[in-house]
Amino acid sequence: MTLSLQNTISWARPFVQYLPVQVGNVGEPAISIASMIRNSMLNAPLTWAWNRNELTFSTIVGTQDYAQAITGNDFAFVEKVSLTDDQGNIIEIKDVYNDSALAVSSFQQRPSAVAVQLVSYSGATQTVKFRFLGVPDKVYTVTADYQKLAPQFGSYSITAVGNAAGGNTTYTGVFDPYSLPVGATATIAGLVASVNNGSFTIVSCSTSSLVVANAVGTAATSQTGYVVNYSWSPIPDQYSDVYNNLFLAEILSLAGDARVQLYRQRGVAALMSKASGLTEMQKNAFMQQWLARDVERSSTMMINQQGTQGRGI
Repeated sequence: MTLSLQNTISWARPFVQYLPVQVGNVGEPAISIASMIRNSMLNAPLTWAWNRNELTFSTIVGTQDYAQAITGNDFAFVEKVSLTDDQGNIIEIKDVYNDSALAVSSFQQRPSAVAVQLVSYSGATQTVKFRFLGVPDKVYTVTADYQKLAPQFGSYSITAVGNAAGGNTTYTGVFDPYSLPVGATATIAGLVASVNNGSFTIVSCSTSSLVVANAVGTAATSQTGYVVNYSWSPIPDQYSDVYNNLFLAEILSLAGDARVQLYRQRGVAALMSKASGLTEMQKNAFMQQWLARDVERSSTMMINQQGTQGRGI
């Protein structure tokens, strides 16, 4: 993905007479607006081939629950689950629940339902517990296709910097390894020493340590800085008409510009043209999320205006 949030910001600002959209060191409100848009695009009911992953594990006879450590900590919600028995027969489980739990059971049979019973986090480790109903009566190979989490742009705080070593510099702070993956570009700013700021390739990341390819970093303690990953990944560049229009709509809203709804409609229309396989109910749910805001605001303003007129003010 070559297009970044900075490209989107540069495109949007002329529409609002170059109104600042990154106030202060942390890049707000642009950062949170962009994360909100990407969250909406990658959350249910929307599913994308470029945001899908697969998990496999085996059942145990008489065992109902299965806790799985997710490689990459990228699990968001499960789409499809199938079982393969010892004869090679493949059966799809039709009842898949992401937000509803299943009760404990002791009745053994080929499972007809599965629930994401619990998702837990411990540092950078993500564990997903699946529960089947009925309880597996034999060993099955489970294949679960799921949508991945939406990464966040940031910002993430930096509290200290170490001296460069071996071409890399280590930053201490509070980070999200999923949103700051190895190989991505981290944009660091707000630190006193200019050599510690800039855009660098990420070498490694944990919840408290970020290592980037900065060969001239210098030690600093009790610092206040931040890091942002400006990439729209995993959204392909060909979807820029979606996120650019939705981003511009939110900026227009901040500026009190009447064109808000026009650009929201353009963004939603672009998304709907690409979101194949959705039911009309699912499409309406997404459109309601984005298009009802200004309808409600306009209705409230009209009521207030009518009240003012009624009082003869």
